[in-house]
Amino acid sequence: MSNNQGRNHEKSKLFVVFTGLIMAGALSSCEILEECGTCALVTVDADSNTTYGADLPFCGDDLIDKQNSSPTTVGGITTYWECD
Repeated sequence: MSNNQGRNHEKSKLFVVFTGLIMAGALSSCEILEECGTCALVTVDADSNTTYGADLPFCGDDLIDKQNSSPTTVGGITTYWECD
């Protein structure tokens, strides 16, 4: 390989690495632009016993959906999302 071909090969490697880094940053940047938070599913039974699920992370529309959801009652058991 001539010296000029070696330089071109190195440039193409750098280009591929640089492009990969840009794409990786673009994929994760959505979370930077969106509001994120945690929500736990809360269950209340007919005897008023309350159980809290684990805090789960949500961002953007998913978080808004959880924050705006109404409690649901089926067979005396009510569930709702509680978000921070």
